Amino acid sequence: MDVIQLGSLTLKWDLLALIGALVLALVAISLRLKLESKPVKPWMEWAMTVMLVLLLNEKFGYLWDSPSVIWEQPKALLFLSGTSINGNVLLVIGLVSWSILYARKHQLSLAVLTDLAAQGYLMWLVGYGFLYAYMTETAPGMTPFPLPGGIAQALPPIESFIAIVVLLVLWLLRRPLGSLKDAQYSTAFMGTSGLLLSLWIPPEIAWMSMSSNQWLYVFLLICCYFITRERERRKLLMKAKQEWSKEETIEEAEQAKPGL
Repeated sequence: MDVIQLGSLTLKWDLLALIGALVLALVAISLRLKLESKPVKPWMEWAMTVMLVLLLNEKFGYLWDSPSVIWEQPKALLFLSGTSINGNVLLVIGLVSWSILYARKHQLSLAVLTDLAAQGYLMWLVGYGFLYAYMTETAPGMTPFPLPGGIAQALPPIESFIAIVVLLVLWLLRRPLGSLKDAQYSTAFMGTSGLLLSLWIPPEIAWMSMSSNQWLYVFLLICCYFITRERERRKLLMKAKQEWSKEETIEEAEQAKPGL
């Protein structure tokens, strides 16, 4: 893996690729907000905080499993990087919890936040895969095309192509933010395709005979289930309101009739 030396600080290409992909995700979220004429500042503060936490986890996530490095080899913090399974699980739980609290504190819509997170995730997949392809490598955890080695590594992984197609369709349809349609379609397509593609590659078992990437796709499908339930609940509530409004209109019309 190529590295870039900045004084005593060593940056690996995987960290730089993550930074580039996250920046692209921020740009996509910002453009989506501007298209919807929504205030950008509170959402970008949320997105940039998530980006910073993800970068810190990529650089220092290994400390969850090896905290002794801090006092035994403090200089190693400058050139070591990596994540851990325990750290990633805590990261997801922490980011979801903090995002909910942030939205409630700033009186932001959780539905809009969910749609924006889906847009950012799709753009991150696109950027991450294409940046690795620029280095003629396949992004970790992604599936290369079944082509000869040199050609497969020069092309972005299959997940990135699926993500860019889904993202283009969502941008062409331009469903209103907060409708949860972007989040529903993103989690459904990426969760299903990712889980199926992961069967092509022998997984690195993390827990219960599944790899960490497979658990990520399972998490996306679980999110899709709850998002779908929420959309169904909204439809039923809207239908009930329409029926109630219709009944009120009929009653008012009957009361307005002149007495016989």
